Amino acid sequence: MDILGIGNALLDIFWFSDAESALQLGLHPNSSTHVGAERLDELLLAIPDPVLVSGGSAGNALKAAAALGAGCTLIGCTGTADREPDRWANAFRGELESFGIDCRIEPRTVPTGRCLVIHMPGGMKSVACSPSAATALRADQIDPELVAAAGVVLLDGQTLRNAEVTARVASLCRESRIPIAVDVASVDIARHHAPMLLELLVRNDCILLANSEEALALAISLENQVPGDRGFQSSDDFIDSVFGFFTSRKQAFPCIVEKQGEKGARGWHSGNRYDASGTPVRFPLDDTAAGDIFTGALLRAWLRKLPLPTALAFANGAAAASLDSPGSRIDAEVFRRLSGELDLLAPVPSAGDRTGD
Repeated sequence: MDILGIGNALLDIFWFSDAESALQLGLHPNSSTHVGAERLDELLLAIPDPVLVSGGSAGNALKAAAALGAGCTLIGCTGTADREPDRWANAFRGELESFGIDCRIEPRTVPTGRCLVIHMPGGMKSVACSPSAATALRADQIDPELVAAAGVVLLDGQTLRNAEVTARVASLCRESRIPIAVDVASVDIARHHAPMLLELLVRNDCILLANSEEALALAISLENQVPGDRGFQSSDDFIDSVFGFFTSRKQAFPCIVEKQGEKGARGWHSGNRYDASGTPVRFPLDDTAAGDIFTGALLRAWLRKLPLPTALAFANGAAAASLDSPGSRIDAEVFRRLSGELDLLAPVPSAGDRTGD
């Protein structure tokens, strides 16, 4: 197995509306909010022809990695109805398994977690999320043998809210000397769980990924660990100085990556910073999962031993290629082409590669 993903198992539900529909549903345009499962059910009753796509940052990343030839396993939780997997759980699992992902999903007696994403004219987007069963991970779900068999463990940053699960994953990775990749997932995680992120950077073989807002919030949270006075700096220079400090030693880990959207990405590793320009897409349909697709492609390239600058550029291209589809419903033909490009860049396969697909 190349990548073991651990995190929130969410089903993304997309609605592309030709009106400012969020207000009609009691939601604010260009906002993101958490709602209860019953409230989300009410919202869905008003939505014609929704598009269902498996989501959650770990699942999205694994789909990209699997489409690029990696062997992947996901640990998570989905919901039930009448003691059987509910229809949302079946949709979630069915799509992941269509990518060849091994789903180690446990049932819970609450509905499957779902995120409703409403696209409206003028580029407006509103999100209503009900995590529900997705947040019910237990530490005993994390199988030591699965961790030891992975090339890398990908931890959804939202899982950091569960201290027991996070501690078990970190400990098992250290015991088996397996690298852990953490997608920070939100500004709130960066602000309020910085001590755990710092511990992972210091004690584990860690790859840390964050978008620009998360990166700035994390750098602010970690600034007091960095000696010296940074004076008046731009946000980019400030992030560079903080992350550069934590990756200054000439060693394999830690590695920190900032995902900058259409601007590209930059990474700090072994005393160097690397920048890779992005690929602007003029009329993107949806960017909900683009950062997760980047993560999956980057980890796939990293497992194939690509140098970080090349891996960043490759991941930028994969993220851009996902923008004409809702969520992580990636184009199989496009990712077959990207997989071929990856073979040319890194002809030596990794141990967990699938053959015959």
